[in-house]
Amino acid sequence: MSKLRDKDLMMAAAQRGQIVQRVLVDGWTVRQAASAFEIDERCVARWVVAYRRRGMASLRCDDTAPERAWRRIVLFMRPLLPWAFGSMRELVRRPEPAPCVVLRRDRDDVVNR
Repeated sequence: MSKLRDKDLMMAAAQRGQIVQRVLVDGWTVRQAASAFEIDERCVARWVVAYRRRGMASLRCDDTAPERAWRRIVLFMRPLLPWAFGSMRELVRRPEPAPCVVLRRDRDDVVNR
């Protein structure tokens, strides 16, 4: 099953379009299309439903469950990054430069006439 699942994820948009065409235009069943292309029936059914909802745009990007889970994790972690790395920034921050001190020469305050 894992090999079939990997094949489903790597399938090009053109191939997904052919499979959807077989189901919608040529009258194949989802089971026939899945067995002809050696992929999971659920993927074919999901592609057909997505095509009916969103059209050709749905063929370009396969929104698979692992991809959606990864996006959810990234969206959850993104606001936490400044907070997590803020303390590290304090550790590696350059120290502020010392204030400028005017050095005086000896007897600078005496006016020579």
